[in-house]
Amino acid sequence: MKVVAIVGYHNSGKTTLAERLVKALKEKGYRVGYVKHDPKGHGVTDREGSDTWRIHSLGVKTALLAPGRLTLWERREDDPFSLIREHFGDCDVVLLEGYKGLREVPKIVVGDLRVENEILRVAGTEEVDHIIEVIEKMEENLL
Repeated sequence: MKVVAIVGYHNSGKTTLAERLVKALKEKGYRVGYVKHDPKGHGVTDREGSDTWRIHSLGVKTALLAPGRLTLWERREDDPFSLIREHFGDCDVVLLEGYKGLREVPKIVVGDLRVENEILRVAGTEEVDHIIEVIEKMEENLL
């Protein structure tokens, strides 16, 4: 499995680039996973007062299973590698959005952010073919 992070400043185009990469990688036959870093906890996947919110607020692992979708709420402080090993083992490529501080993860930088382990710097608007070539040349880095 290859794990690569897409990093950049807020509103630099990380999600747009990730979306384009996921589509292109899937078209090439890769099994792709995606993990978004939310260090401030602003992401919302449930609404206050809903059944799942009420049960999860009691401190238990909670899941919502709907046709074609599983949503899982779990309180945990794992590093992203534990999460990837547990839930993304069937993927060829896992894209992390964010996690600029993880030194060991190769990074595609959108914009002018300076980070360790940069493998490619992009504007975010170019075609993704070259980015995919760089990912394809990477060694597997999470076994």
